[in-house]
Amino acid sequence: MNKKLKLGAVIVFATVLSTVAIGASDLLQGVGGGLFGSVIRSQDEPCPAGSELVLYGTHALCMDTFEASPSPLCAVTEVTNELETKRNIDVPACLPQSKADQMPWRYVSLTEAQQLCARAGKRLPTNEEWYKAVSGITNTETCLLDEATEPLHTGAAGCVAPSGVHDLLGNVWEWIEGTVVDGTLDGRMLPPSGYVAGVDQNGVVSKTSEEPQSAFDEDYAWVHSDGVRGVLRGGFYDSGSDGGIYTINASVLPELRTTGIGFRCVEDLYL
Repeated sequence: MNKKLKLGAVIVFATVLSTVAIGASDLLQGVGGGLFGSVIRSQDEPCPAGSELVLYGTHALCMDTFEASPSPLCAVTEVTNELETKRNIDVPACLPQSKADQMPWRYVSLTEAQQLCARAGKRLPTNEEWYKAVSGITNTETCLLDEATEPLHTGAAGCVAPSGVHDLLGNVWEWIEGTVVDGTLDGRMLPPSGYVAGVDQNGVVSKTSEEPQSAFDEDYAWVHSDGVRGVLRGGFYDSGSDGGIYTINASVLPELRTTGIGFRCVEDLYL
């Protein structure tokens, strides 16, 4: 079955952009703190404003409540193409923020999303972390997944997981930490593209079917078995029934920048 892959319209420029370089000090240290580290602020409120505490069996983290948007110090606060992302990256004080009622930062590649999170002393979530944060959503009707023409401002859809995190489903696809190499993710070969028929403990597809599976909300998995591919979760504003908790897109190039792809950051919490 050939399933249409929808990511949002891709804007093509006549000028090929060279790889965007962010200073090594930004990548290794981060403007907002040490490498992926944080300090405990208080026992009552361990996470800063704009983030939610998510507990795991082995660790805890503060996940941004909202999809990333450019902070006021960025050159462009509503990014509409990849050149504007480059302009923002060229401003050392430009950081991703987690704030309600902002247009999500789109037109950003996997590497750029990783580097921007690192600037703020954060990182991208893993599949395990994303899946834990989204788990428990039982009604996706409030999530922007169905045939919209553009994303809403952050938090506007009212799509909130039990973790308190907004818009994990729909609005824009979200980059996840890690890559798929020749169809293999975290040491396991992914099944071919199809409707999700089974997942592992991290919510990553382990089995697919040619027919929609109601047990997995008719979610879909796109997989490319050749080369290096990025990983996207959650679907976007035009995913329809394909987008959801179990949806995964492991078919896109890491350097892809388009209107339907964004990101959010997490901060490790040392208790």
